[in-house]
Amino acid sequence: MKKSKEKVVFVDDNINILRYFELFYRVGPYEILTFNNPIEALNLLNHKNVAAVITDQALSGMKGTTFLERVKEILPDTERILMTSYEDEKAVMAVLNRGDIYHLIRKPLDVREMNLIIRNAVMHYKLVRENKRLIQFKEKQIAEMETLNDTLKREFEAQIETLRKEGAKQKETLTKLHNMLESTISAMQLTVESKDPYTAGHQMRVANLAHAIATEMGLSVDQIDGLSMAGAIHDIGKVYEPEEILNKPGHLTDTEFDMIKTHPKVGYDLLKQIEFSWPVASIVLQHHERMDGSGYPSGISGDDILLESRIMAVADVVEAMVSRRSYREALSIDNALEEIERNKGVLYDTHVTDACLRLFNEKGFRLN
Repeated sequence: MKKSKEKVVFVDDNINILRYFELFYRVGPYEILTFNNPIEALNLLNHKNVAAVITDQALSGMKGTTFLERVKEILPDTERILMTSYEDEKAVMAVLNRGDIYHLIRKPLDVREMNLIIRNAVMHYKLVRENKRLIQFKEKQIAEMETLNDTLKREFEAQIETLRKEGAKQKETLTKLHNMLESTISAMQLTVESKDPYTAGHQMRVANLAHAIATEMGLSVDQIDGLSMAGAIHDIGKVYEPEEILNKPGHLTDTEFDMIKTHPKVGYDLLKQIEFSWPVASIVLQHHERMDGSGYPSGISGDDILLESRIMAVADVVEAMVSRRSYREALSIDNALEEIERNKGVLYDTHVTDACLRLFNEKGFRLN
Protein backbone atom coordinates (compact mmCIF):
# COMPACT_ATOMS: atom_id res chain seq x y z
CA MET A 1 0.00 0.00 0.00
CA LYS A 2 1.42 3.38 -1.03
CA LYS A 3 2.23 5.62 1.92
CA SER A 4 0.49 9.02 1.81
CA LYS A 5 2.61 12.16 1.78
CA GLU A 6 2.55 14.70 4.59
CA LYS A 7 0.52 17.81 3.68
CA VAL A 8 2.21 21.24 3.63
CA VAL A 9 0.10 24.39 3.13
CA PHE A 10 1.38 27.68 1.66
CA VAL A 11 -0.65 30.91 2.05
CA ASP A 12 0.36 34.09 0.21
CA ASP A 13 -1.35 36.98 -1.62
CA ASN A 14 1.12 36.68 -4.49
CA ILE A 15 -0.13 34.07 -6.99
CA ASN A 16 3.31 33.89 -8.64
CA ILE A 17 4.97 32.91 -5.36
CA LEU A 18 2.36 30.20 -4.81
CA ARG A 19 2.92 28.83 -8.32
CA TYR A 20 6.66 28.80 -7.61
CA PHE A 21 6.09 26.70 -4.48
CA GLU A 22 3.87 24.28 -6.43
CA LEU A 23 6.55 23.83 -9.11
CA PHE A 24 9.43 23.59 -6.64
CA TYR A 25 7.80 20.80 -4.61
CA ARG A 26 5.85 19.04 -7.39
CA VAL A 27 8.06 15.90 -7.18
CA GLY A 28 9.06 16.35 -3.53
CA PRO A 29 8.18 14.37 -0.42
CA TYR A 30 5.14 16.53 0.46
CA GLU A 31 1.61 17.08 -0.81
CA ILE A 32 1.50 20.85 -1.45
CA LEU A 33 -1.69 22.92 -1.01
CA THR A 34 -1.66 26.65 -1.83
CA PHE A 35 -4.10 29.48 -0.98
CA ASN A 36 -4.11 33.21 -1.60
CA ASN A 37 -7.07 33.65 0.76
CA PRO A 38 -6.46 32.93 4.48
CA ILE A 39 -10.20 32.36 5.19
CA GLU A 40 -10.38 29.61 2.56
CA ALA A 41 -7.23 28.07 4.05
CA LEU A 42 -8.75 28.04 7.55
CA ASN A 43 -11.91 26.38 6.25
CA LEU A 44 -9.82 23.61 4.68
CA LEU A 45 -7.72 23.11 7.80
CA ASN A 46 -10.87 22.15 9.71
CA HIS A 47 -10.99 18.94 7.66
CA LYS A 48 -7.32 18.03 7.10
CA ASN A 49 -4.30 16.60 8.90
CA VAL A 50 -1.59 19.09 7.97
CA ALA A 51 2.07 18.79 8.97
CA ALA A 52 3.07 22.43 8.38
CA VAL A 53 1.58 25.78 7.37
CA ILE A 54 3.78 28.49 5.82
CA THR A 55 2.29 31.95 5.43
CA ASP A 56 3.39 35.45 4.54
CA GLN A 57 2.95 38.10 7.23
CA ALA A 58 1.37 40.59 4.82
CA LEU A 59 -1.96 38.96 3.89
CA SER A 60 -5.03 40.85 2.63
CA GLY A 61 -7.52 41.32 5.45
CA MET A 62 -5.51 39.37 8.04
CA LYS A 63 -1.96 39.46 9.37
CA GLY A 64 0.04 36.26 9.04
CA THR A 65 0.52 36.19 12.82
CA THR A 66 -3.24 36.31 13.36
CA PHE A 67 -3.74 33.59 10.78
CA LEU A 68 -1.23 31.31 12.54
CA GLU A 69 -2.93 31.93 15.90
CA ARG A 70 -6.16 30.64 14.33
CA VAL A 71 -4.28 27.65 12.89
CA LYS A 72 -3.01 26.82 16.37
CA GLU A 73 -6.58 26.76 17.69
CA ILE A 74 -7.75 24.42 14.91
CA LEU A 75 -4.72 22.10 14.64
CA PRO A 76 -2.44 22.51 17.66
CA ASP A 77 0.05 19.88 16.42
CA THR A 78 0.56 21.53 13.02
CA GLU A 79 3.92 23.34 12.72
CA ARG A 80 3.46 27.05 11.96
CA ILE A 81 6.05 28.99 9.90
CA LEU A 82 5.95 32.72 9.11
CA MET A 83 7.61 34.47 6.17
CA THR A 84 8.38 38.05 7.17
CA SER A 85 10.55 41.08 6.52
CA TYR A 86 12.56 42.88 9.17
CA GLU A 87 10.01 45.72 9.22
CA ASP A 88 7.59 43.43 11.09
CA GLU A 89 10.15 42.45 13.73
CA LYS A 90 8.44 43.77 16.88
CA ALA A 91 4.98 42.31 16.18
CA VAL A 92 6.41 39.00 15.02
CA MET A 93 8.65 38.52 18.06
CA ALA A 94 5.66 38.91 20.40
CA VAL A 95 3.87 36.05 18.67
CA LEU A 96 7.04 33.95 18.53
CA ASN A 97 7.56 34.32 22.28
CA ARG A 98 4.02 33.02 22.93
CA GLY A 99 4.84 29.85 21.03
CA ASP A 100 2.37 30.48 18.19
CA ILE A 101 5.13 30.18 15.56
CA TYR A 102 7.50 27.22 15.05
CA HIS A 103 10.01 29.17 12.91
CA LEU A 104 10.60 32.39 10.95
CA ILE A 105 11.72 32.58 7.33
CA ARG A 106 13.26 35.95 6.50
CA LYS A 107 12.70 37.75 3.20
CA PRO A 108 14.18 37.73 0.67
CA LEU A 109 13.72 33.94 0.65
CA ASP A 110 16.69 31.59 0.69
CA VAL A 111 15.31 28.44 -0.96
CA ARG A 112 17.79 26.05 0.66
CA GLU A 113 17.18 27.49 4.12
CA MET A 114 13.41 27.40 3.60
CA ASN A 115 13.55 23.76 2.45
CA LEU A 116 15.59 22.78 5.53
CA ILE A 117 13.18 24.57 7.89
CA ILE A 118 10.16 22.88 6.28
CA ARG A 119 11.82 19.46 6.42
CA ASN A 120 12.65 19.89 10.14
CA ALA A 121 9.11 21.12 10.85
CA VAL A 122 7.55 18.06 9.18
CA MET A 123 9.91 15.74 11.08
CA HIS A 124 8.98 17.45 14.36
CA TYR A 125 5.27 17.15 13.54
CA LYS A 126 5.64 13.41 12.83
CA LEU A 127 7.62 12.88 16.04
CA VAL A 128 5.01 14.65 18.18
CA ARG A 129 2.20 12.67 16.57
CA GLU A 130 4.05 9.37 17.04
CA ASN A 131 4.80 10.11 20.69
CA LYS A 132 1.11 10.85 21.29
CA ARG A 133 0.19 7.58 19.56
CA LEU A 134 2.63 5.63 21.74
CA ILE A 135 1.31 7.25 24.90
CA GLN A 136 -2.27 6.38 23.91
CA PHE A 137 -1.18 2.82 23.13
CA LYS A 138 0.51 2.56 26.52
CA GLU A 139 -2.58 3.83 28.33
CA LYS A 140 -4.76 1.32 26.46
CA GLN A 141 -2.42 -1.57 27.29
CA ILE A 142 -2.26 -0.61 30.97
CA ALA A 143 -6.07 -0.52 31.13
CA GLU A 144 -6.26 -3.97 29.53
CA MET A 145 -3.67 -5.41 31.92
CA GLU A 146 -5.47 -3.90 34.91
CA THR A 147 -8.64 -5.65 33.75
CA LEU A 148 -6.72 -8.91 33.39
CA ASN A 149 -5.17 -8.41 36.82
CA ASP A 150 -8.59 -7.84 38.40
CA THR A 151 -9.86 -11.04 36.75
CA LEU A 152 -6.90 -13.04 38.05
CA LYS A 153 -7.36 -11.59 41.51
CA ARG A 154 -11.02 -12.59 41.59
CA GLU A 155 -10.16 -16.09 40.41
CA PHE A 156 -7.53 -16.53 43.10
CA GLU A 157 -9.84 -15.15 45.78
CA ALA A 158 -12.53 -17.59 44.66
CA GLN A 159 -10.08 -20.47 44.85
CA ILE A 160 -8.94 -19.43 48.33
CA GLU A 161 -12.52 -19.15 49.54
CA THR A 162 -13.21 -22.63 48.18
CA LEU A 163 -10.11 -23.86 49.98
CA ARG A 164 -11.39 -22.55 53.31
CA LYS A 165 -14.75 -24.29 52.88
CA GLU A 166 -13.65 -27.68 51.62
CA GLY A 167 -11.75 -28.78 54.72
CA ALA A 168 -10.93 -32.42 53.97
CA LYS A 169 -9.96 -31.58 50.37
CA GLN A 170 -7.50 -28.91 51.47
CA LYS A 171 -4.34 -30.67 50.31
CA GLU A 172 -5.75 -31.51 46.89
CA THR A 173 -7.06 -27.98 46.41
CA LEU A 174 -3.70 -26.48 47.42
CA THR A 175 -2.02 -28.62 44.78
CA LYS A 176 -4.49 -27.44 42.13
CA LEU A 177 -3.99 -23.82 43.20
CA HIS A 178 -0.24 -24.22 42.95
CA ASN A 179 -0.59 -25.75 39.49
CA MET A 180 -2.86 -22.92 38.42
CA LEU A 181 -0.28 -20.43 39.66
CA GLU A 182 2.44 -22.15 37.66
CA SER A 183 0.20 -22.16 34.58
CA THR A 184 -0.45 -18.45 35.06
CA ILE A 185 3.28 -17.79 35.34
CA SER A 186 3.91 -19.80 32.15
CA ALA A 187 1.21 -17.83 30.34
CA MET A 188 2.78 -14.58 31.49
CA GLN A 189 6.19 -15.73 30.20
CA LEU A 190 4.76 -16.61 26.79
CA THR A 191 2.89 -13.29 26.60
CA VAL A 192 6.12 -11.32 27.02
CA GLU A 193 8.19 -13.51 24.73
CA SER A 194 5.58 -13.51 21.95
CA LYS A 195 5.99 -9.72 21.69
CA ASP A 196 9.81 -9.80 21.60
CA PRO A 197 11.43 -12.78 19.80
CA TYR A 198 14.89 -11.64 20.86
CA THR A 199 14.10 -12.29 24.51
CA ALA A 200 12.60 -15.76 23.94
CA GLY A 201 13.88 -17.88 26.82
CA HIS A 202 15.55 -14.86 28.44
CA GLN A 203 13.40 -14.98 31.58
CA MET A 204 14.00 -18.69 32.22
CA ARG A 205 17.75 -18.37 31.64
CA VAL A 206 17.85 -15.48 34.10
CA ALA A 207 15.84 -17.57 36.58
CA ASN A 208 18.27 -20.51 36.17
CA LEU A 209 21.37 -18.35 36.63
CA ALA A 210 19.81 -16.55 39.64
CA HIS A 211 18.98 -19.98 41.14
CA ALA A 212 22.61 -21.08 40.69
CA ILE A 213 24.02 -17.86 42.22
CA ALA A 214 21.67 -18.08 45.21
CA THR A 215 22.65 -21.72 45.75
CA GLU A 216 26.34 -20.79 45.57
CA MET A 217 25.72 -18.09 48.21
CA GLY A 218 23.98 -20.57 50.52
CA LEU A 219 20.49 -19.02 50.53
CA SER A 220 17.62 -21.04 51.96
CA VAL A 221 15.53 -23.31 49.75
CA ASP A 222 12.52 -21.07 50.34
CA GLN A 223 14.40 -17.93 49.22
CA ILE A 224 15.71 -19.74 46.14
CA ASP A 225 12.20 -20.90 45.20
CA GLY A 226 10.85 -17.34 45.43
CA LEU A 227 13.79 -15.98 43.45
CA SER A 228 13.27 -18.57 40.69
CA MET A 229 9.56 -17.72 40.49
CA ALA A 230 10.34 -13.99 40.21
CA GLY A 231 13.05 -14.63 37.62
CA ALA A 232 10.64 -16.53 35.40
CA ILE A 233 8.38 -13.43 35.06
CA HIS A 234 10.70 -10.51 35.88
CA ASP A 235 9.95 -8.80 32.53
CA ILE A 236 6.15 -9.26 32.66
CA GLY A 237 5.80 -5.45 32.71
CA LYS A 238 6.92 -5.36 29.05
CA VAL A 239 3.59 -6.77 27.90
CA TYR A 240 2.19 -3.26 27.40
CA GLU A 241 5.28 -1.93 25.57
CA PRO A 242 4.76 -1.37 21.80
CA GLU A 243 6.41 -4.11 19.73
CA GLU A 244 8.07 -1.51 17.50
CA ILE A 245 10.03 -0.29 20.54
CA LEU A 246 10.89 -3.76 21.90
CA ASN A 247 12.12 -4.88 18.46
CA LYS A 248 13.60 -1.58 17.27
CA PRO A 249 16.90 -2.28 15.43
CA GLY A 250 18.49 1.06 16.29
CA HIS A 251 19.00 3.18 19.39
CA LEU A 252 15.89 4.22 21.34
CA THR A 253 14.88 7.86 21.71
CA ASP A 254 14.75 9.32 25.23
CA THR A 255 10.94 9.05 25.16
CA GLU A 256 11.08 5.40 24.06
CA PHE A 257 13.67 4.51 26.71
CA ASP A 258 11.60 6.22 29.40
CA MET A 259 8.69 3.98 28.38
CA ILE A 260 10.91 0.87 28.62
CA LYS A 261 12.02 1.92 32.12
CA THR A 262 8.44 1.72 33.39
CA HIS A 263 8.28 -2.08 33.01
CA PRO A 264 9.48 -2.97 36.58
CA LYS A 265 6.72 -0.80 38.11
CA VAL A 266 4.08 -2.14 35.72
CA GLY A 267 5.21 -5.68 36.55
CA TYR A 268 4.93 -4.89 40.26
CA ASP A 269 1.40 -3.50 39.81
CA LEU A 270 0.35 -6.65 37.94
CA LEU A 271 1.81 -9.05 40.53
CA LYS A 272 1.20 -7.34 43.87
CA GLN A 273 -2.40 -8.55 44.14
CA ILE A 274 -1.41 -12.22 43.69
CA GLU A 275 -0.82 -13.95 47.02
CA PHE A 276 2.60 -15.52 46.47
CA SER A 277 4.47 -17.13 49.34
CA TRP A 278 7.45 -14.90 48.51
CA PRO A 279 7.97 -11.17 47.79
CA VAL A 280 7.81 -11.81 44.04
CA ALA A 281 6.29 -8.41 43.14
CA SER A 282 8.98 -6.50 45.10
CA ILE A 283 11.79 -8.57 43.56
CA VAL A 284 10.46 -7.72 40.09
CA LEU A 285 10.08 -4.04 41.02
CA GLN A 286 13.73 -3.73 42.12
CA HIS A 287 15.59 -5.87 39.57
CA HIS A 288 16.93 -2.79 37.70
CA GLU A 289 18.03 -0.94 40.86
CA ARG A 290 21.79 -0.50 41.34
CA MET A 291 24.02 -0.45 44.43
CA ASP A 292 25.04 3.21 43.90
CA GLY A 293 21.43 4.38 43.44
CA SER A 294 21.74 4.92 39.67
CA GLY A 295 19.09 2.33 38.76
CA TYR A 296 15.34 2.59 38.26
CA PRO A 297 12.44 2.97 38.92
CA SER A 298 13.05 4.25 42.50
CA GLY A 299 16.80 4.92 42.59
CA ILE A 300 17.28 3.04 45.89
CA SER A 301 20.74 1.78 46.83
CA GLY A 302 22.76 -0.68 48.92
CA ASP A 303 20.93 -2.84 51.44
CA ASP A 304 17.64 -1.06 50.68
CA ILE A 305 17.53 -3.33 47.61
CA LEU A 306 16.27 -6.86 48.33
CA LEU A 307 19.05 -9.47 48.21
CA GLU A 308 16.97 -11.44 45.71
CA SER A 309 16.77 -8.36 43.46
CA ARG A 310 20.54 -7.85 43.71
CA ILE A 311 21.01 -11.44 42.55
CA MET A 312 18.47 -10.95 39.76
CA ALA A 313 20.27 -7.79 38.59
CA VAL A 314 23.56 -9.64 38.05
CA ALA A 315 21.87 -12.61 36.37
CA ASP A 316 19.85 -10.29 34.11
CA VAL A 317 22.91 -8.30 32.97
CA VAL A 318 25.01 -11.40 32.23
CA GLU A 319 22.24 -13.15 30.29
CA ALA A 320 21.25 -10.02 28.36
CA MET A 321 24.83 -9.36 27.22
CA VAL A 322 25.39 -12.88 25.86
CA SER A 323 22.05 -12.94 24.01
CA ARG A 324 21.38 -11.49 20.56
CA ARG A 325 19.19 -8.38 20.47
CA SER A 326 17.47 -6.52 17.66
CA TYR A 327 20.06 -3.73 17.89
CA ARG A 328 23.25 -5.87 18.28
CA GLU A 329 24.72 -9.34 18.04
CA ALA A 330 25.40 -11.46 21.13
CA LEU A 331 28.54 -10.63 23.16
CA SER A 332 30.86 -13.22 24.68
CA ILE A 333 30.55 -14.50 28.25
CA ASP A 334 33.98 -12.96 28.89
CA ASN A 335 32.54 -9.53 28.02
CA ALA A 336 29.66 -10.10 30.45
CA LEU A 337 31.89 -11.28 33.31
CA GLU A 338 34.25 -8.35 32.71
CA GLU A 339 31.27 -5.96 33.01
CA ILE A 340 30.11 -7.25 36.40
CA GLU A 341 33.67 -7.52 37.76
CA ARG A 342 34.51 -3.96 36.68
CA ASN A 343 31.39 -2.58 38.37
CA LYS A 344 31.48 -4.83 41.44
CA GLY A 345 30.55 -2.81 44.52
CA VAL A 346 29.41 0.11 42.35
CA LEU A 347 26.47 -1.15 40.30
CA TYR A 348 26.38 -4.77 41.47
CA ASP A 349 26.52 -6.38 44.91
CA THR A 350 30.07 -7.57 45.71
CA HIS A 351 29.07 -10.96 47.21
CA VAL A 352 26.63 -11.68 44.39
CA THR A 353 29.23 -10.77 41.75
CA ASP A 354 31.89 -12.98 43.39
CA ALA A 355 29.48 -15.93 43.51
CA CYS A 356 28.61 -15.47 39.82
CA LEU A 357 32.28 -15.27 38.82
CA ARG A 358 33.05 -18.48 40.77
CA LEU A 359 30.26 -20.31 38.94
CA PHE A 360 31.70 -19.53 35.52
CA ASN A 361 35.44 -19.40 36.23
CA GLU A 362 35.81 -22.25 38.73
CA LYS A 363 32.75 -24.51 38.51
CA GLY A 364 32.13 -24.67 34.78
CA PHE A 365 28.62 -23.18 34.83
CA ARG A 366 27.13 -22.52 31.38
CA LEU A 367 23.99 -20.70 30.29
CA ASN A 368 21.64 -23.06 28.44
